[in-house]
Amino acid sequence: MSLRIVAKFLSALVMLISASMLFPLMWALADGSPDVRAFELSIAAGVAFALLLYAFGRNADAKKMRTKEAFAAVALSWVFASCQGCLPYLFGGYVPSFTDAYFETISGFTTTGATILTNIEANPRGILMWRSQTQWLGGMGIVVLTIALMPMLGMKVTQLFKAEAPGPVLEKISPRIQDMALALWKVYMGLTFIGIVVLAAGGMSVYDSICHIFTAVSTGGFSPRNASIAAYASPYVDWVLAIVMFLSGANFNLHFLAIRNRTLKSYRDPEFRFYSKIIFFSSCAVAVYIYLHGFFGNAADALRFAAFHVISIITTTGFVSADYSLWPPFTQMLLLALMFVGGCAGSTAGAIKCIRVKIAEKKILCEIKSFLHPGAAVPVIVGDQTVDPKAVSSMVTFIALYFIIFTLSVLAVSATGQDMITSIGGVATTLGNVGPGFGAVGPVNNFSAQPFAAKWVYIFCMLCGRLELYTVLILFSKDAWRR
Repeated sequence: MSLRIVAKFLSALVMLISASMLFPLMWALADGSPDVRAFELSIAAGVAFALLLYAFGRNADAKKMRTKEAFAAVALSWVFASCQGCLPYLFGGYVPSFTDAYFETISGFTTTGATILTNIEANPRGILMWRSQTQWLGGMGIVVLTIALMPMLGMKVTQLFKAEAPGPVLEKISPRIQDMALALWKVYMGLTFIGIVVLAAGGMSVYDSICHIFTAVSTGGFSPRNASIAAYASPYVDWVLAIVMFLSGANFNLHFLAIRNRTLKSYRDPEFRFYSKIIFFSSCAVAVYIYLHGFFGNAADALRFAAFHVISIITTTGFVSADYSLWPPFTQMLLLALMFVGGCAGSTAGAIKCIRVKIAEKKILCEIKSFLHPGAAVPVIVGDQTVDPKAVSSMVTFIALYFIIFTLSVLAVSATGQDMITSIGGVATTLGNVGPGFGAVGPVNNFSAQPFAAKWVYIFCMLCGRLELYTVLILFSKDAWRR
């Protein structure tokens, strides 16, 4: 592996992260708050580090980037971005330790939304804007953004794009990867702008609107309020954010094709229909259950809170408008199951992804038919397309690996002294990039009281979940580091 090629790419990414701190710095300057100094120091440190990385990789031939370098560059991008991103928390003294600052930052970039802040509203607006912005940058992908803005790197960006792609299938919407990355970011920014305008039109402040839409389109879930979305107690806010989360949990290729072709035919996609059906039936089930058990006085409120949390969980956003840990066990188990399903491939959502779940379901049905008709060849068909057996095998293997990592991580967290519900809930929510879990890390709690070792297990889970497992695990392979 050529570390110089990797360093050359990382230099551009660290410089980009440093430059992005100018936006929250403007809020800090406008408020005259003490976080101004924290951002100035962070930007200076980031620029210096980027120059060192560039000096190390300056003479590298970027065109010789192979698969090894691509995967290493992507995985290390998130590690280095989080190191740079946690500096404002440390320089400003807003987070007490490196572990907590790194946890908060990687939770932002991976759009997990798990937090260690116990009093969010006590922090300056610049810091909270940066906190939300880390999720917005990580949503569509910091590597994809770097590819879109810096084609002069001259690297094999196809390898980079595939290594970070949020799902097993990413339909090509442009012959050039840079154009494709830029097109997806245009849709992403368009949805962001529309969401901010619509939220602000409903009475939310411009600042709060920006923070919440940044974390809604990225399916991240950070909020500048201690009570998250429950602080507003507004049906309008709930439904607007639910719609934004729903759209962000869908494949962004579908949005691009719908806009380009001026037709909704792209939404006939079988994965999108499967995703929509899960949300519809799960929302109805939760609404009926919590209404019949007297949690809400009318059916409209029950449906609103049910739909909001079903969408928030399946899209792995993690916004909270009610304490669902008080709801009946059936609803909690259903929400836990949705943490594993996740949104669509090509979306900003995490977890396993609907397409893998759909193909696994089809594969099970095909196996049953094969037992009944041993001589028949039963292909896996999704929509009107036959799925390549290698792709089926790959997706089934991914699901198996996902649950292996989940199980081992639960054991690791429980070894630090956490109870079973907290261990399962904490790992499920961080591996799925959801945010709030169950038990001691439930919707009205946070991760601040979790042991030091448990936090690093969660950090590993967040990184694995965002990078689709293999990109992270490759770093632990000896073959990846051999020339």
